[in-house]
Amino acid sequence: MASIAQIAPGPENCPFAFEHQLNHELGSNSDGQTKQGVVRTQHEQHLPGHPSIKLSERCKLYNFLEKEFYSLDMDRAAPRLWWMAKQDKASISALHRQKVKGRNIVISEDPKLHLVWIYDRVFIKPLPKYILSHAFWRDYLGANSMNGENEEARQVRRTRAAALGYLRTFCYLVKHESDFDLAKSLTVIPEGVTWEAFCAFSADLTSISNSEVSGRWAYGEIRLTRLNLYAPLILGKQNFQRVEYQYGAFFAKFYGPILFIFGILSVSLSGMQIALAAEQIDPVGNTLLLIRVSSWFGVVTVICSAVLVFALAALWVYKVVKEWNYAIWDRLKLLNSGEAVVKNIS
Repeated sequence: MASIAQIAPGPENCPFAFEHQLNHELGSNSDGQTKQGVVRTQHEQHLPGHPSIKLSERCKLYNFLEKEFYSLDMDRAAPRLWWMAKQDKASISALHRQKVKGRNIVISEDPKLHLVWIYDRVFIKPLPKYILSHAFWRDYLGANSMNGENEEARQVRRTRAAALGYLRTFCYLVKHESDFDLAKSLTVIPEGVTWEAFCAFSADLTSISNSEVSGRWAYGEIRLTRLNLYAPLILGKQNFQRVEYQYGAFFAKFYGPILFIFGILSVSLSGMQIALAAEQIDPVGNTLLLIRVSSWFGVVTVICSAVLVFALAALWVYKVVKEWNYAIWDRLKLLNSGEAVVKNIS
């Protein structure tokens, strides 16, 4: 397989053109002046948006970038994500569609939660300023930084692959000006970026292929409930991400199933009691009809309860089988076409 340095797109391995960058803080001309006209050496410069991260401290810088974009849990889960998500990088609803679906957009800086959703919430990681800079990609995630087999080069390769995949998701999240306005209001996109500039910037990102990104980004949105379900099997952990932090919320999720089971058992037992009691009563006068009706009503109640339980169980099995059937056929189709690229970047 070709290395990331060999397959990276664009001049100087940048995913977008120089004229389309949305942040100019790291760009400098030949006399060493920044675009704002302030002379700065690399030793004095910091990562845009992070004054505590100096560009001269490369070890600290790369450790920070790895935590910002790379997730070990997602990297380990990537070969099995087809179990729980559509195998399509474009399976991402734009921000306005997230609202239509009744989801609250929750800002999260954790890279493993980006585009993970649960019930009425979807987690979005905001675009940091530095990732919008052409000079940043050229100098810190470019070919020169990835060459070699030392630990730093491997760290840069996996960070770059994760950052490219993350950046590409904004092609699908922000498709319309209404999405852009919503992103600005939620601080998902930094201040100072215009809609016209963002359109030119995002158009370049469509050329990023699955072979250049980490395995997680061959998929779009993923349900957190599925990730938590398979976490013990795939990750050896109880949860991928905890969603209940109070005892009350933790135990509340068991109330519905428990009450349903008690309700079915209660109805069934009541029906049995009616049937048995009716059989033991001697008919007197007009009570024969009442006894027969009571007996049959008890039997019918038990039968209906059993049918309801069986129908719900059958429906659940049907939906699970249908989803697995789709996932397996889609997986085989992608494998046959050679598009199912899932790899660990090292």
